[in-house]
Amino acid sequence: MEKRYTIGEISHITGVSKDTLRYYDRIGVFKPEYVDPENQYRYYTYSQFWYLDIITCCRRLQIPLERVKAVLDLQDNEKIVEMLQEQRQEALRQREYYARVVDDIDWYTEQNRRLGKMGRDKEIRVKHLKERRVIYGRNKEDEAAYHIKLQEACRDEISHMESIKRNYGYVLKGDKIRENIFHQLGEYIDILVDEYRFASKENILTIPEGDYACFTTEVRGNFADFGILADWLEDHGYSSDFVIADEAGLQLFAYNQYFYPCEIKVLLST
Repeated sequence: MEKRYTIGEISHITGVSKDTLRYYDRIGVFKPEYVDPENQYRYYTYSQFWYLDIITCCRRLQIPLERVKAVLDLQDNEKIVEMLQEQRQEALRQREYYARVVDDIDWYTEQNRRLGKMGRDKEIRVKHLKERRVIYGRNKEDEAAYHIKLQEACRDEISHMESIKRNYGYVLKGDKIRENIFHQLGEYIDILVDEYRFASKENILTIPEGDYACFTTEVRGNFADFGILADWLEDHGYSSDFVIADEAGLQLFAYNQYFYPCEIKVLLST
């Protein structure tokens, strides 16, 4: 009579836990071959060890258990190779996904490193900036709900994104600069793509190309020190008709209650 093995013996010999063996039994992947008619004890046989080796190999290749059952039923190595090739394609997709995850984490880490080195500017820098298009949430009813407006505007575009890379910014009310009031007319998001495919056209804002007076300052709530910028604009005869504030980097916490750096940019016009 072929030797029979209890679940505990199988677990001890193979290293596969008893819980896993019970689960395999329950779903029909690897069931004990013999049931004692007198006491209903269940036993595995020597020949079943080969099947458990196959299951273990398949699981290490991340093959789903329902497909493992198919492998066991095939008894055809050519068919098994075809199935493994399909699994290879899935592994390649996962490799691309995790490569993006690593790249995003590196990007965020660099953002945090750069933020840690930033401080308030002591002088104004004039930069020529190219045109860019962003998704914009306008404050039409409730000025305090600017982020909700943006979330509504960018929802469809964000849902199709594979990366977390993005920059946030605000359109400011220029005549409040002199009062050091950070008054958001709306919030925008720059997703760093060539084209927005899912956002509504009415929610796309074009930030014009031109020369901008740029100044980094810290913002808390609705206040920021715009003194140097306001003085510079007045001394040089420029108005503040179009003002934006780009957050200096993405931070994954509710930082609007704390000081956070923004680069203020005023389109130079007389």
